[in-house]
Amino acid sequence: MTKRNSLVALFLAAMYPAISLAGEIEHASAVMQFGKPALPTETGVDWTGFSVGLELGYAPDVESSSGPVYGAKIGWDYDFGKVIVGYFLQYTRTELDIDPGFELGYYKRFGARGGFDSGVNMYYASAGYAELDTHASGDINPGAGSGYFVGLGYERFIREQITFGAELVYSEFSDFEREFKDLDVTVLSFSLNYRF
Repeated sequence: MTKRNSLVALFLAAMYPAISLAGEIEHASAVMQFGKPALPTETGVDWTGFSVGLELGYAPDVESSSGPVYGAKIGWDYDFGKVIVGYFLQYTRTELDIDPGFELGYYKRFGARGGFDSGVNMYYASAGYAELDTHASGDINPGAGSGYFVGLGYERFIREQITFGAELVYSEFSDFEREFKDLDVTVLSFSLNYRF
């Protein structure tokens, strides 16, 4: 073996413990990182407080008519830990043509909701009083009717004070100012809300 080869072999032999130790440290670090439990990305949030929101939705079949709905709502919720209860007032505008010269104008809902939270998510059911206003010409206008609604909904924090929501609501209206058939309205809507 030449002197040059001897120096290379000696250098490699001297470096081997350091290379081996570095490899073991890197391996141990990788194992430790892999073995660590993932930190929760959805920490608990407090849903208590007021909120305002805008909604956009669709009514698929109201007396063989369908169309978009849009509106606004204000509400208040109280977070008991895992259980959330609250109440809200909602105004929704629609222009569904039921018969020639007759259309639904808007409806208002006042009710309560209750559900549970799972981190940044809330699942709830709602129910309450509803009132529907109609538009028609002359004496055929039945005016306003009242009734009830029930619904299922979901809401999720997408920013610190902003939530996105989805809701399916069934409403039934009767007791119009003039004699008129009962109306059933089902709406699927999505909302963007700001929570105080």
